[in-house]
Amino acid sequence: MKQKTMFKLKALVWVLVLSFGIMSANAYADEVQFFTDVDESDYFYDAVIWASDAGITNGVGNNLYDPEGQVTRAQIVTFLWRMAGEPEPVNNETFADVEAGSWYETAVKWAVEQNITNGTGDNQFSPDLTCDRAMCMTLLYRMMGSTLDEAAAAEPVELTDDSTWEDFGNYMLQQMIELYRNPIIFPDVIQDSYYELAVIWGGMNGIITEDNTGEMVEGVLFRSYDPCIRAEMISFLYQTKLMQDAMDAPEMYESGPVTIVIPKAYEDLLYKTVYSLEDDEDGMIISVSEKASCDAAEAMGYEDPEEAGWLFSIGRVSEEELCEMLCWDMSGAEVFAIDDYGKYYVFYHPTDVRYVRETNEQMVADQDQWTELNEWAWEDVRDSIIENSYGLTPITFTNTSLDMNLARAAYQEDTKYTVSAAEYGTLEPGYTYAAPYVNFLLNGNFVWADDISAPDGEYVSLNFPNEDVRYDFFFADGNLVREVSGEDVFFYERLYPDFDFNNTEVMQSWYYAIAENAGKRERNELLDDFAGLWSEKGEDDGVFMIISETVASDKMLVEITDFDNGGVAHDWIIMASLTEDGKLLYEDGLYTASMYDEYGEEIIIDQSFDESGSLTVNDAGEITWLNSSDDGDTKVVFERFEEEW
Repeated sequence: MKQKTMFKLKALVWVLVLSFGIMSANAYADEVQFFTDVDESDYFYDAVIWASDAGITNGVGNNLYDPEGQVTRAQIVTFLWRMAGEPEPVNNETFADVEAGSWYETAVKWAVEQNITNGTGDNQFSPDLTCDRAMCMTLLYRMMGSTLDEAAAAEPVELTDDSTWEDFGNYMLQQMIELYRNPIIFPDVIQDSYYELAVIWGGMNGIITEDNTGEMVEGVLFRSYDPCIRAEMISFLYQTKLMQDAMDAPEMYESGPVTIVIPKAYEDLLYKTVYSLEDDEDGMIISVSEKASCDAAEAMGYEDPEEAGWLFSIGRVSEEELCEMLCWDMSGAEVFAIDDYGKYYVFYHPTDVRYVRETNEQMVADQDQWTELNEWAWEDVRDSIIENSYGLTPITFTNTSLDMNLARAAYQEDTKYTVSAAEYGTLEPGYTYAAPYVNFLLNGNFVWADDISAPDGEYVSLNFPNEDVRYDFFFADGNLVREVSGEDVFFYERLYPDFDFNNTEVMQSWYYAIAENAGKRERNELLDDFAGLWSEKGEDDGVFMIISETVASDKMLVEITDFDNGGVAHDWIIMASLTEDGKLLYEDGLYTASMYDEYGEEIIIDQSFDESGSLTVNDAGEITWLNSSDDGDTKVVFERFEEEW
């Protein structure tokens, strides 16, 4: 059996969607080639632009498309071949009058192979013969799979209580065919002619439009035997493309703020369960399984057939639930996004194979389908959800033993641990809040590091005596961590290094915080002089500044915002270090100028690095901000913001 092209359609579905309207053309592509004889007001303008962009037509030369030119059989077959992607024919069958090496030779061989053309008789193709409109529509219809032939040839379908969806689809097709045989629609199309079903298909699917037909005489005349001109032909192809795009459009499933996209090609292969969640609710959002596996498991008597063929589920959890999850082995669960409500999104997947068929032969036959569905689930689903849902930000957590023990130190009160370094020795946590330090470390994502040797010098250790495991954070390499578990030694590296401070700096800050609470180290009270909310002195609508402590020792996060009269937000994000003389100094603060559209989405106008700057507190409790950039030095004086925020 000869295989049809990728354009074969599911007419049973599509005809019910389009009904029987003769549609107008829609804009599709941006202009890429200018033809002096094609104007924006022409009904075929979008079609020509699309065809030029897709390489289907290059015009006739001299920047001309020749819309009134008549289409030959060689031309129409070549257009169809290009539309199909210029596939290389497997067979070499052709006609006696097809010249070897001609520009249309490969297209004709492909059309023969696909049963699109049988020639004009006596082993002739007649490449220079002008195509009438009936012939053009018939060749296009054949390329798209001759989707009405089977329904038209079948016995009339009678619907009963036992009728299947396929019966219903065939019944609807037969009814639509009879409707189009009404003399009011295409009265010049001869019933049972070789082109009748092609024209009916074109009308049902919006390929034939009022524009590319052009005559209204007691209905729509198709003008079957009129020569097909290039404007009409390219319009037929373009409307077919629009139909194919609509048919291939993925299915969209929504639950709360989340949109899950199922590719059209997989829609009939899957069982989907979509749960209705409010924007701030936790719970499952969608669960997806391979239909064939579920059906096979049910036929084989599985106790829980719905679990067979399970590909993935998407769920939403609170921060509290996430913290609990991070403390344990999360095999089969991967956090991939956070939303504006502070909810986390989890990709749940099986840790074993759920592929089920009733026979080994069917297992082998369907292996490629199962593999393709798994590749889609693993490689595309999460990115697609983030791309198509509003307010989701990508985020990941690894699940090594280091990650789990860090989470336990922060989120499980009964976890025993100590932090130690040469400066104050081993310290128990006391009442020190571990979460800020742990959250920074977990957000970096740890991965196994091979062929690593421990660097020389001091380190900060996090010790879990009940588990007999210790983690060493080296000063010589701030993103390297050593795990010592009994006699075993492993190394981890941070997958996403932070440019402002590293793992060891965070651990040292955690250690200092414990030491301060234990009375072994005095707190640097200069930090308190800076922390808080500030506004530009003497200006009601001036510059605002927020300064907060970070998880790194003697470093402060400075966020400055200024809105100008044009509605542009000027933002500085600065990581500044406290010096011995009481200043905050920084280099490379990130500056961003942005506006917001009507949907609240940020549009970045400019972004650069602020070269350097400082913040200083005076005796009056005011802060002077000095910064240097390519635009010159600026100075702003801030006072504490006293109003309610």
